[in-house]
Amino acid sequence: MTTARLWQRACLLLLLLLLAGCLPVAPVEDLRGRVTLWHSWSGADAVELREALTRFQEVYPGVRVVEMALPEGQILKEFANAANDGLAPDLLIGQNRWIKELADAGSIRAVTQADAPQVLASARNRALVAYAGKLFGAPLFLAPRALYYNKELVTDPAQTLDDLLREAAAGNRVEFVPRFEEAYWGIQTLGQGLFDAEGNFTLAESGFEQWLRWLDNAQRAPGVILNVDDESLLDLFAAGQIAYYIAGPESLARIMERMDAENAFEVGVAPLPGGPAGAAGPLVPAETILFFAHSSPLQARIANELAAFLANERQGIRFMRQLGKVPANPRIQVDGRIYPIVSGFAQQARTAVALPLALPIDALFAAGNRAYSTVLSGSATPADAVCDFGREVVALLGESSAAVSLPQGCEWPAP
Repeated sequence: MTTARLWQRACLLLLLLLLAGCLPVAPVEDLRGRVTLWHSWSGADAVELREALTRFQEVYPGVRVVEMALPEGQILKEFANAANDGLAPDLLIGQNRWIKELADAGSIRAVTQADAPQVLASARNRALVAYAGKLFGAPLFLAPRALYYNKELVTDPAQTLDDLLREAAAGNRVEFVPRFEEAYWGIQTLGQGLFDAEGNFTLAESGFEQWLRWLDNAQRAPGVILNVDDESLLDLFAAGQIAYYIAGPESLARIMERMDAENAFEVGVAPLPGGPAGAAGPLVPAETILFFAHSSPLQARIANELAAFLANERQGIRFMRQLGKVPANPRIQVDGRIYPIVSGFAQQARTAVALPLALPIDALFAAGNRAYSTVLSGSATPADAVCDFGREVVALLGESSAAVSLPQGCEWPAP
């Protein structure tokens, strides 16, 4: 065969491969059945989800997906009750922090990395759904807090805690909620964080005491507003009276809704300022697909396929483009020139913190809130507040508290 003929065949093969890549995904005929999906999406979010489910059913024409929207404040309780009666949906789009409660009740089943290979390839994503040595769910979207800023007032957003205070003193006012969940982000800027990679409680080296001291000083600094009334803070930012506001991606829609059209400004989002110990580490809530424990084998297979579909690269890009969702899929590269807001949150997610799901989260947050409030009200020193917090956490951990390191001079609680 001549060289020219070989070259022609190679070119023809390349052309066929390129054309094949442009074709829609071929329907899969061997999967048939019906699954149910519960979620709390509404408005444009719900419309986009239904369109994604339609696309899935085009790929699997033998499958029918029945979706149902429930109020955000009720869906967890409704799912738990339905699971207890054996009538829960095959899939639930909810929060990763629900995993402990639902797994302990036997309401959701574990999955493997192969069930959602793209999204669970990430160690961060596996940490978001890891509990009792297993994986419970597939993260879809991330929602870390980051630094909103008014682009008419700020050209280059503050990159360090010192920068933030300097800008506030110069007139670019800063505001955020000083509570444990909302203001967790500064702890690892001044230390190693509250938990190590194995989930051990490392309070002594955490930076929590230093962070509370920084907040106590900052609340008296010019241009800094620390207030638990987040709605009022959001209103001030939307009115253009504040340069910096710390919140998650879910706040963007409310900011835009409340912005006066005649005094509108461009909003930017950047990673939170770092400190001497490193980058900021906000908590990272994750919107996650969870799987009912008692689906039939066929329904479980369909549910796994649907979860992998919703978490894949193509669907993640659609959700990002249409809804501004921050994709959990690590394969999705967020271009800051096209999606500047999403990019700011995606950058922040790289240093965000996933708390161990074995923790009783609500009780942990309550203990943390007490530490913040007692220091900022002048009722306790940072050292005393952190010690009290540490004792509460040790009591919460119980038998798993062996690897705890409390600050020097802080005695363990009496048994």
